[in-house]
Amino acid sequence: MDWFHCSKCFTKRGSSFAVTSCGHICCEACIISECSVCGASCCYLTISDEMKPQEKVFFKEPLKLMQSRLEHISQIAVFQQKQMERIIIHLRHMTVELERRLKELTDKGYQLSELRRENDVLKKHILELKKENAELKKPLSQRRVSPGHLHIDSGQRMTLPVAITSP
Repeated sequence: MDWFHCSKCFTKRGSSFAVTSCGHICCEACIISECSVCGASCCYLTISDEMKPQEKVFFKEPLKLMQSRLEHISQIAVFQQKQMERIIIHLRHMTVELERRLKELTDKGYQLSELRRENDVLKKHILELKKENAELKKPLSQRRVSPGHLHIDSGQRMTLPVAITSP
């Protein structure tokens, strides 16, 4: 650590160092009751391996610190990426399933409309048959065709014998 030195005497060697609450580093020889650099009343924290991690971080090499943080950030990014990939796979599966169901419903809708059209045609046919049936149920005197003739498709009339009964 090339930057590490006493803020008062600028020595890099010494038995021990401390950091002040005002942010200065002092060697053991420069430690007095107040900060030997700025004169503020302060507390001293001995720089050692027993310091808390949040205090030690200020004395680590920035490059190593960045590398460890980047590795941690990379792990976080990979974890989040895997989670996003899982949800994308799920959503794609759901999309395929919904498209299949939509096609199925569309086909059923088409079949339903075809059946409705067929039903309308059949209703018209039934109505025609009912009219024809009602016409056939009328007495012969009310029919349009004379009782002695049968109407044939070719346009010819055929004479039928009429039974005569005594009164």
